[in-house]
Amino acid sequence: MNLPVVFDIALGLVFIYLTLSLIASEIQELISTVLQWRAKHLKQSIELLMAGGSQTGSQEIEKAVELVKELYGDPIINTLNQQAKDGIEKGFRDVTKTINSKVSKEKQSAPSYIPSETFAITLLETLKIPQLIEYVKNPTTQTNLHMILASYKELKTGINDKNSESYQKIQSIYGEIDQNQNFQNLVKSLPDHVPDKLINSLSVIADRSRIKIDGLKEEMNQFKKEVETWFDRSMDRASGVYKRNAKGVAILIGISIAILTNTDTFHLLKRLSQDSAIRSAITQSASSQQINYINDPNARMQIQKLLGDASVPIGWQNISQQLDLEPLRTSQGNTANAVLRKIWKVIAMLCGWLLSGLAIAMGAPFWFDVLNKVINVRNAGPKPESYTKDQPPSQ
Repeated sequence: MNLPVVFDIALGLVFIYLTLSLIASEIQELISTVLQWRAKHLKQSIELLMAGGSQTGSQEIEKAVELVKELYGDPIINTLNQQAKDGIEKGFRDVTKTINSKVSKEKQSAPSYIPSETFAITLLETLKIPQLIEYVKNPTTQTNLHMILASYKELKTGINDKNSESYQKIQSIYGEIDQNQNFQNLVKSLPDHVPDKLINSLSVIADRSRIKIDGLKEEMNQFKKEVETWFDRSMDRASGVYKRNAKGVAILIGISIAILTNTDTFHLLKRLSQDSAIRSAITQSASSQQINYINDPNARMQIQKLLGDASVPIGWQNISQQLDLEPLRTSQGNTANAVLRKIWKVIAMLCGWLLSGLAIAMGAPFWFDVLNKVINVRNAGPKPESYTKDQPPSQ
């Protein structure tokens, strides 16, 4: 087998993987849209961020869930969830809501992305930190955000007990509070479900802000920026988790497509290496159509026609060739060997499906880049021989 044939086989195999990867990508995108995977993963990641991580106790997680519900009910975040109002889009949205309600307890859709600035503003407004700052007795000298947050969990219980240490701490920060009815109403309106680890995390961030800037007002602005950074870093980690989960789903979808289309990599290699007509048809289709199959919808429709014209050896019509479904010749005494050979072919087909599924899960962008590289190497050819007037080219 010479080198051009090897390149043609590789080109045909990559072209088939690219086609099936496009189908897998469309299926996975449809599933993630219908089941709202991105929105659910974002909400769960925020809940874990509020609770202090996945190792937190159930009570803290329950508090975080309630607090996140309150955050998502805020108009600033609620308006991020743009929904279709009429037409086909609204009908599709209603269908996805119905399907999602059957498999999830969520009654409403949620945004798939929240800007860090929006999150920071909404969180601080929900905790009413800016309002509490307005009642601080000495906002420029003696009090800082760390002190406000340290006393946050004691506000509701300590404000009614004048003999407690909590009351003395609150009074040192906010002054005479027993006669300040507005402040008492503000304390009563504070959210009940606030995880302790969230306050601890915000206290650490507040300390970091105090080191950088003096003055409570300026410290509050820096604190908001630090909360934005805290959220961004957490979402970066959450994005990595989502990608790993999506890759697992892609592998399952890839293996399913390989089985449904009977795409056996070993059988493909065998047919492409033995059948020059099929090999030539696929390579010509792939080489002549150097277009963006990923971003061009017309190309994705055309690729199906190209595969049909090329008679690609995939599909269940090839099962007899894969398993060599011929009657066992018992008269020649080769029954045992024939059975073992058929069992081996079944095992090879299963391994071929698995290999094809893993290849499909690599994704269409990966195989599109590989396809272009293989085509470029295949079309490069040898360097032309140089010659001069005194040295003509060899005949």
